[in-house]
Parts: sequence; C-alpha cells; structure tokens
Amino acid sequence: MRFIAGRTFVKPFRFLSIGGKPNLEFWFTQTVILLSTMLGVYLASFAGFEIAVNFDRYQRLSDARNLEISLRAEVSDNISMVEEWASSYSDGPMLWHDSRFAPRESYKLDDVIWLTMRNSSTTFELNPETLTDIRRFYSVVEQSKTVLIQQSQPNGLAQNSIKRMALAAKKARTDILVKMDADIERLDAELKEVLD
Repeated sequence: MRFIAGRTFVKPFRFLSIGGKPNLEFWFTQTVILLSTMLGVYLASFAGFEIAVNFDRYQRLSDARNLEISLRAEVSDNISMVEEWASSYSDGPMLWHDSRFAPRESYKLDDVIWLTMRNSSTTFELNPETLTDIRRFYSVVEQSKTVLIQQSQPNGLAQNSIKRMALAAKKARTDILVKMDADIERLDAELKEVLD
C-alpha cells in the first residue's frame, strides 16, 4: 500500500518531468519566456498607447492651426474690403444707395471659412475670445451695410454707418489679427513640442 501511495503521489506531478525525470531547466526556460512575453506585450501596448495619444494631439493641433490660418486670411481680406468700402464711400455714395448697382451683391463679405466652421469640431479648439471678436466684427459690418443700403441718399444714418464700419475694421485689424497671430504662434510651439 505504501508503494502504491507513493506512486500516486508522484503521478500528479508527472507533467513536470520529461521521460520520467524532472527537468527544471525546461520549466525555468518556459517561465522566463512567459514572463518576458507578458512584459513585452505590456511595454509594447504602453508605447503604442503613448504614440496614439501623441498622434491624436498632433492631429488636433494641426487641424486647429490650419483652420486658424485659413480664418485669419479670410478675416484679413474682409478687413481690407471694409476699409476700401469706407474710404470709397465719399467718392461714390450713390453706389450704395442706387438699387441699379445691386449693392447687396456688390458689397458682400467673403465668409466661406466662417460658415464652414459651424460644421467642424475643430472650431472649439480655437480661442473663444477671437471667435467672439470675429462674430462681432461681421455683425457690425452686416448691420451697417443694411442701414446704408436702406437709405436712398447719403444722409446722417448712412454717414454714421460707414463710420461704424471703418471703426470696426480698424479695431479688427489691431485686435483680431494680433490675437490670431499669437494663437498661430502658440499652436506652432505646441506642434513643435509634440514632435520633439
């Protein structure tokens, strides 16, 4: 019975031996391989996660920078256009007041980027103060244009409206464009930081 009991004791651990002899080298090697595989998978997944996070950050910053550069070009063009309208009003006010010249179509701001931004999640990556200032600039210009076009001749309302437009353009040039340049520089620095 003792012999049988001893044999039954050895049988459960038979898988540890090869050919009936214990082989500790084999099991040590298998354990090292298993642990190094687990460590390698952990380190690779951590590195992959870090790369994915950095890529996502780079993509967001790059999209925001490109949007800001496009918007800045559009706003700069619109400021120049409004300044030109304001300076040319005294030479030919009836261009605004005579309906034959179709002023609503002739005096239109270029707002493709501004309107397209409504459908982009990248819009909210931009500085909210800058977006508010741009919205206010466009609003003042549109309101002033409406008053100008409704007048049939160059009167006090028309003069005040053209002055408001000129003042809005001057403020936009000194405030909005400066803020946008600073935002673009900040985005450039953040992009460089992500790449380094």
